[in-house]
Amino acid sequence: MLFRTTEDWKQHLGPDDEAKLNDILRKVQRHRSAYRQAPDIKTAQLWAALLEMKKENAALLRKIQRMEYIFEGMTERIKKQQQEDKELIESLEKF
Repeated sequence: MLFRTTEDWKQHLGPDDEAKLNDILRKVQRHRSAYRQAPDIKTAQLWAALLEMKKENAALLRKIQRMEYIFEGMTERIKKQQQEDKELIESLEKF
């Protein structure tokens, strides 16, 4: 290239994507003391970003599992209620 630009490449992202990336970068800064000790700082910083994303993924997985547990309980109660209703109807029909 003949001319060197000093633009921030993140500005070419959509506003939502830029905000998400900046959020990840803020979280990665927590690991600054660790990745600054690495021989290849940029690669270590990427690994720190991956670690932060893995933490978010694990948190979401826990929430989903909790929701599944709740929904399974709800469906079991509905099935039980339906069975009780069916038995009641059958007993009333026999009466």
